[in-house]
Amino acid sequence: MDYLYEYRQANTPPAKPPQSSQSRSQPWLPPPKGLLKLNVDAALDVDNQTIGVGSIVRNSYGQVIAAILAPIKGVFSVKEIEAKAISYCLKWLHHINCSVHLIETDALTVSQNVNNPQQYYSYFYDLVRDIIYQMSYFPSISLRYVYRSVNSAVHGLARFALRIDTEIV
Repeated sequence: MDYLYEYRQANTPPAKPPQSSQSRSQPWLPPPKGLLKLNVDAALDVDNQTIGVGSIVRNSYGQVIAAILAPIKGVFSVKEIEAKAISYCLKWLHHINCSVHLIETDALTVSQNVNNPQQYYSYFYDLVRDIIYQMSYFPSISLRYVYRSVNSAVHGLARFALRIDTEIV
């Protein structure tokens, strides 16, 4: 019996890693032809009480159409800084008349709450309602959650925004 066990052990292919660990490392993908995609992220420097916002708008060829880095003073929770970053970028895009169709964020809680809003009363839910309001300026816009690996470029911009004094467009 030990020979049969050893034979099976030697001839059994190695177990594959779980699907979720493979899917967490995904590349950024361009939006469909003719559409624009906003990727946005936030970073926090607690010591300097600063939020860094980073975002990039790209077309279906992956070309950068617009980008912004901005430091914002204040300390908030992680979900609040992610929500503030999305709201900030939507206001900026509305101001420069740049109509995006897709928003990607690595903030799962924010994405879930924007797509399925609840009626709670807190600062976070005020931010969620503000995002929904800002999105109303953009016809056919949608917001979706992506893994951080997809958002790595804007994550770097958000971290860099912590080291600047004024917004850079």
